[in-house]
Amino acid sequence: MRKRVLGGLVAATLAVAVSALALLVAGAAGGNGSGNERGHGSTPNGQTGYHFLVLDAVSGASDRLIIQGDGSFKGNRAHGGGTFDHFQATGSPPLPLVASGTWRATGVVSFHALTPTHGVYEGGTLVMHATFFPQGQPPIKDVVLEVDCNLGPAGADTGKPEGVVVTVPGTPPVVFAPTNPTTGVTVFSLANHDEDQDGD
Repeated sequence: MRKRVLGGLVAATLAVAVSALALLVAGAAGGNGSGNERGHGSTPNGQTGYHFLVLDAVSGASDRLIIQGDGSFKGNRAHGGGTFDHFQATGSPPLPLVASGTWRATGVVSFHALTPTHGVYEGGTLVMHATFFPQGQPPIKDVVLEVDCNLGPAGADTGKPEGVVVTVPGTPPVVFAPTNPTTGVTVFSLANHDEDQDGD
């Protein structure tokens, strides 16, 4: 019973957050707002955008991670970051907090884009390094984030679960992976390759 209530609480919280992310991404992709005047939902300077909000878990443990990210990348350079909340899925809410704070992207390891694209979105796999800044604790450098986006409307599938795999360095490393079933959403927004034709 307790697990059912806990699962319902986490699912409801993420449902609201995912809806907010969807609105954020849709707004960024619209190209009609005052914040994006470049058309085609593109990020500035031909960069590809990444956007996600997911729930992860450590296999065989009660550790859970809600992580949100929004930014852009091009080549081996990455910008942006987000927030995270690491907690233990034990007992009754409020659940025990392990760490919470922000993270910043520091560089791209690799990006494999999938085709076809769909409108201003594309699927694929992005691997990047990041530094995490847990409140009241030292920064954690060289965290690896793997963002996997399966873009259903385009029929683009990475062959992996939709989500974000977070690998925290250590001996052994701690790996947060998508829950089963997956909870959350990831998407890449296309870089603009034809700004000169837009007249902006």
